[in-house]
Amino acid sequence: MKFDGRGARRLESENLLAYRVFDSNQQVVGQGIVRTLDISRTGISFEAFAPMDKEMRIELTIGIGPDIVKTMGTIKNCTPLTQKTFHVGVEFDFLSEDDLHKIAMVYPDILK
Repeated sequence: MKFDGRGARRLESENLLAYRVFDSNQQVVGQGIVRTLDISRTGISFEAFAPMDKEMRIELTIGIGPDIVKTMGTIKNCTPLTQKTFHVGVEFDFLSEDDLHKIAMVYPDILK
């Protein structure tokens, strides 16, 4: 499922998320495990412990209930939450119908 910008309803979420950030040479320049803040059909936001550059590619592995959803995205914003944490917003590049339904099993409103 390809996306053309935000417009999807955001749902509060608190899930574990593992990420890897890539530079323009496809080299990993950052990675970690964080908790999500919200999720929608088109993207996700999470709380990170280091700032991240906008427009960098990011690989996400999200724990959703008993399932795992893997996807790629682009960092769209990064704003400070506290002195040590940052709110990072990611737009999904692609989310399969199967993965969307895995998310909907825990967050049924994502289909609205």
